[in-house]
Amino acid sequence: MKLGKTAIAIFSALALLAAGAAFAQPPTDVNLAWDAASSTLSVTAKHPVNDGTKHYIMAMYVSGGGKQLLAKEYGSQQSAETFSDSVKLDGAASGMKIKVELVCNIMGNAEKEITLK
Repeated sequence: MKLGKTAIAIFSALALLAAGAAFAQPPTDVNLAWDAASSTLSVTAKHPVNDGTKHYIMAMYVSGGGKQLLAKEYGSQQSAETFSDSVKLDGAASGMKIKVELVCNIMGNAEKEITLK
């Protein structure tokens, strides 16, 4: 009988975890904008969340020229609808292809590339 109650408890916990992941949204519609004058990359993405302290973009990785240029971690998301950040990329040059990856702390990621002009 004890095994049956334990199995039900485990099944219930797994079902709750799966339900939470089902409501999680990975980032979408990633937009990148490069400002050559200030060497700044602006990144925005749709990422709707109910609570930005529990569900948020946890990391942004920027690579280009065959190396990682930036790895930035986050502990929350300020907007309930979108993620946004601007970062300075020293050493980035015109013609360089930059790849940005956004990683959700619950589920999913999104990638986007831009060629700097």
